[in-house]
Amino acid sequence: MRRRSIGLVTAGVVLAAATVFALRLAGTVVPWWVALPAGAAFGVLAAVAASLPHSDAVDLEPASGGPTTASAALGDFGALHFAVQGAARDPDRFEQRVRPRLSALAIELLWQRRGLDWRRDADQLPARAALGPQTWALLTAPEHTLRLSPRSLDALLDELEAL
Repeated sequence: MRRRSIGLVTAGVVLAAATVFALRLAGTVVPWWVALPAGAAFGVLAAVAASLPHSDAVDLEPASGGPTTASAALGDFGALHFAVQGAARDPDRFEQRVRPRLSALAIELLWQRRGLDWRRDADQLPARAALGPQTWALLTAPEHTLRLSPRSLDALLDELEAL
């Protein structure tokens, strides 16, 4: 890794020197004190880009075929009760912060307790039967279309706990 980084920086400086030389042959004068730091900076950027972690689209697919959300722990119910009470009057906060957590929790509970992935065609009907109407609406309704009230959110949490 270190050799590759040093090689990329060196290659940037050599490229800058070659560019200065080629431009001088073409009749354009570029000062060395501008080209060499620019080449070194290009090499540093290339080294940083080469050292960044990358992932292919295949790596993003879940290995087991089921939900693998790390943020949907079953211990989230206590924190969610508090967050839901605060989001009852703020639809934007609900959509941005609370709904993703509730959705992840519902998906994880459905997977852990019933072995169902609601996104698969074969599991849609059993998932809909297992989920209550509030939870199904949470997973399928477009953004900002759910009716928010403290009572409906409490019913949603009750459905999740019963799942």
